[in-house]
Amino acid sequence: MSAPKTTAGIKVPPFTRDDFSLWKMKMLLFIKASNPLYIGILENGPFVPMKPVNESTAPDGSRIPSGTQPKDITEYIDSDKELIRLDTGLMLILADSADKEMSYQLMNCTSGKHIWDTINLIMEGTEDVQENRLNILTSQYEAFRSLPGESITQVFEKYTKLLNELAMKGKTYPLRESNRKFMMTLLHHVEHKSSSIRERIDFTKMSLEMIYGKLKTYEMEQEQRVIIYGSGTVDSKHNALVRSAALVVDEPTTSEIQVQTPRAGKEVIIEAEMDSVNLGVDESVYYTLEELEQMEDKTMAYLAANFSHIRFNRNPKYKFKGSTNRF
Repeated sequence: MSAPKTTAGIKVPPFTRDDFSLWKMKMLLFIKASNPLYIGILENGPFVPMKPVNESTAPDGSRIPSGTQPKDITEYIDSDKELIRLDTGLMLILADSADKEMSYQLMNCTSGKHIWDTINLIMEGTEDVQENRLNILTSQYEAFRSLPGESITQVFEKYTKLLNELAMKGKTYPLRESNRKFMMTLLHHVEHKSSSIRERIDFTKMSLEMIYGKLKTYEMEQEQRVIIYGSGTVDSKHNALVRSAALVVDEPTTSEIQVQTPRAGKEVIIEAEMDSVNLGVDESVYYTLEELEQMEDKTMAYLAANFSHIRFNRNPKYKFKGSTNRF
């Protein structure tokens, strides 16, 4: 087969059965970009040169009103020929896109509209089939839910794909309704942000993409917070540390604190001494506050900054920024 026809360096979208709706959208855009007159031919059929006919009288004496009729091929002028050739160009674009199996089914088509209608009939079925498909998509929209473990991006992509498929079938929803539907299907980890967006005065005018952007930003901030502080909220961790300090402040002792390091995916044990400062002890065995601030994990620096009676023994497994092993 010859190289696909191109428009402004863009190749003809290759036909795909797996995602026909996407191919159809791309092909319509390509056809419009190729020649604005192609869309009219696609909808109404090829151009037929016409000529005016004056009012006349039939042999039986009846009156024939004035009007138009197709020209004879010998009457074609240059502009007529140019418009007729447009249908051939449209046929070539559609034929270039079709795969081998589809091409065999299009061999008897006589115009660009004939090819287009045949492809749509094969892929989308009759009107009854299309109506049934629309009912299925509508049911999927009404029952749409996010699944446990899905991210905002995964939910957004599924939802917009469903809305686009409905739009291709002629079914659209008001912006306010589609936005609210999307917000009500999200998981609990963005529930707080979702509620604040719904309460905004301009919520009904916000695009779905704008809402997604705000929720995605919030989700990324939450993920970053988990990486830095571990599971739970900052406030709950702070309260837990205060309670722990209150229990041991009057009881000088040595204990172990388990620290979760997200990057390594395993626990590293650092021994901490509380209120057991002895003049004869070598201070070099403990981390300084400056050293704790240079660690990859900020937990130890946070503890040392807020609870000055805690000191941490050096541990070769605990890493500093920009180095692999420093202790």
